Amino acid sequence: VLMGLNKESALSSGSACTSSTLEPSYVIGALGASAELAHSSIRFSLHRFTTAEEVEHVGARTIEVVKRLREMSPLYELAKEGVDLKSIHWKAE
Repeated sequence: VLMGLNKESALSSGSACTSSTLEPSYVIGALGASAELAHSSIRFSLHRFTTAEEVEHVGARTIEVVKRLREMSPLYELAKEGVDLKSIHWKAE
């Protein structure tokens, strides 16, 4: 998602104070989210001149990128079918 939007949006994973590390946002964790969910968060940065139209555009583009990634993902298909991906024992070949 980050790569799909990075040319037109100011976004990152994690919080601003940990942007140079792979640590998730501590705020997401403080809200009670699991570490896994916190690691999947995206931070969108706004400034005082950001318009409502720009926010709407980035929202729509985010949805497009996520849909495209889901279409490419066999894991998403398994999850849609109700397969618990955590129960699968992945094995390297």
